[in-house]
Amino acid sequence: MNLEPEKASEIRAFGGTARLLGMLAILTLAALGVLVVLEVIPRSAFAEVAGKTAMIAGICALSVFAIGLLSRR
Repeated sequence: MNLEPEKASEIRAFGGTARLLGMLAILTLAALGVLVVLEVIPRSAFAEVAGKTAMIAGICALSVFAIGLLSRR
C-alpha cells in the first residue's frame, strides 16, 4: 500500500488548503471579537459559548499536533 502522494504539488495543495482554512478561522474569530467589543453581540451571550469554544479549539489543536507527530517518518 503506497500512501505517498503521487506528486509534490499534492503536498503543496494540502498546505495551501490548510493555510486557507486557518486564515478563514482567524478572520471569523476576529469578526466575532469586533462584534462583541461593539456590543452587537451581548457579552453575556458570548460568555456562555466562550468556554465551550475554547475547549473545542484546544481539542482541535491537540489533534492537529498529534496527527503531525504521527505523520512524521
